[in-house]
Amino acid sequence: MQFEHKDLQIVAATRNPKHLPAEYQGEVRAGDLRDQAYLDRVLAGVDIICHAAGWTNYAHDDAASRKNYLEPTIDLINRAKEWRVSRFVNLSNIAVVNHHQRHVDDAIGQPRRGCAMFNNIIAVETYLKSQASSHMSAINLRTGIYCGQGVNTGLLPLLLQRPTLPLISGKYGYLPIVDGRDIGQAFARAALLPDVQGYLSLNITGPETPQQKTVIQFLHKKMQHNHSMPITLPAVITIPVHKLLQLVSYKRLKPMTTCAITASLANPIIDNTKARQLSGYQPQISWQASVEDFAAEFVRNTNEAGLFVEEKEFII
Repeated sequence: MQFEHKDLQIVAATRNPKHLPAEYQGEVRAGDLRDQAYLDRVLAGVDIICHAAGWTNYAHDDAASRKNYLEPTIDLINRAKEWRVSRFVNLSNIAVVNHHQRHVDDAIGQPRRGCAMFNNIIAVETYLKSQASSHMSAINLRTGIYCGQGVNTGLLPLLLQRPTLPLISGKYGYLPIVDGRDIGQAFARAALLPDVQGYLSLNITGPETPQQKTVIQFLHKKMQHNHSMPITLPAVITIPVHKLLQLVSYKRLKPMTTCAITASLANPIIDNTKARQLSGYQPQISWQASVEDFAAEFVRNTNEAGLFVEEKEFII
C-alpha cells in the first residue's frame, strides 16, 4: 500500500543496511540501539518512531533478552522523550496476554516463569504506557505469528523441527498468522493515525485465523514432508503435557518445548476489529499465501549453510 504525505520523510535505522529492501531509496542511519551515542544520532530530527527491533529467543535467556532488547528499548523511549518525539509505535506480540484474553486488544500482559522473551515485552509495554502522554503518544501493535518472506526465526521453524510436539485443538487451537507486509501496513497506519493522545494497544493479525492442524498440513504438503501429523489435543490437556515436556527436557540443548513455544500456541480466533475501526487497517495477505512464501524460503535457506544453525544452541 502507498501513503502520500508531502512532509513525510522516511529514515531507516538498522544495524545492517544490507537487510533493507532493494527498492528502498531513503536515508539510512546505521548503528546499534545498544550504543548510547547512536541513539542521539538516529533520533535527530525524527518526529515518529516505528520500533520494530526485538530479540527473538524461545528459550529462557533473561540476561540476553534484557541486554539486547529490554534495556535498549527503555533507553530509546527515554531518549525519544528528550528529543520531543511525538509518536512511538511499538512492536509487541499477542502471546504476552493469557490465552483466555488474547482477543482483547488492551488486556494486561501476564508474566510467566521461564518466559523471558514475553516477560520483557510486557515490561516494555508497561513502561511505554507509563511514559505516553499528550506530548508523546504511543501505539502498541500486538501482532500474531509473523510469517511470509524474509522469515528465518519464529514459531513455524520450531514446529517444523519438532514434528512430535503435540498441537492444540478446539477453541484455543488457532494460529493467528500475519504476513510481514501486513505488519508494515499496520505500522504505517499507526504512525499517521491522527488525534491519538496517551497509549493505545491494537491486535494485528491476518485476514483470518486458521487452525493449527490446517496450517501444519498445508506446510507438509507444500514442503513435500513425509512426517506424520502431530497429535492435536484440547488446550486443557496439551498445556499440561507441554509443561511436563519442559521439565523432562529442561537441561537439554534443544528442548522439545519451552514456555514461550507453549504460550505462542494457545490462541483463540483473533480479529482486527479495533485496528480496522481506529486506523483503517485491512490485512491483504492470506495465511495460505504467507505460509507458502515462508515454506519456499525455509526449504531454500535450510539447504544453505548458516541460517538455521542457531537452532543447535536453541537461540531462535
